Amino acid sequence: MLMSGCSGPPATSVSSAPTTVEPAVVDELVIVYNFFDSSVPPPSHRSLELTVSSTQSRLVIDSYGDVLADESRTTPPEVWSGLVDGIPSLAALRVEGAQEGCVGGTGEAVHVSLGEQLIVELAVDECAGSNEVVSDVIGRWIKPAREVFPSTEVLAPTG
Repeated sequence: MLMSGCSGPPATSVSSAPTTVEPAVVDELVIVYNFFDSSVPPPSHRSLELTVSSTQSRLVIDSYGDVLADESRTTPPEVWSGLVDGIPSLAALRVEGAQEGCVGGTGEAVHVSLGEQLIVELAVDECAGSNEVVSDVIGRWIKPAREVFPSTEVLAPTG
């Protein structure tokens, strides 16, 4: 079985729908952020999925499919507002293709949906410096939602 050096999806950037949403339906959006850790031994590997709605946030941390933490919190209104305000900037990001033969990188994905309608979809491989700027933008955007929870090291300590 052949495995990729990065555990995330292939790098793509797709905006399949307009990035402006009527104010009446903003609270119905769902944001899913994934971080795919590099291929490292299970004691150190930590990937996560953060799902955020206008009222609820859920963080799941895993190591190669074994759930290490599963926490839910109320989404603070200012965090939700900041995420929604940043959606057009995310849709404008352009992702470079993955570098051939690059192993050990990390990956991220962002999906913003309104029911069955996909508003924004990004999949990013960061390896050997590729997509570093895109990852930084995504990181700054999702940081307030991630900070609703304790750090990964607190929720799922290594070793």
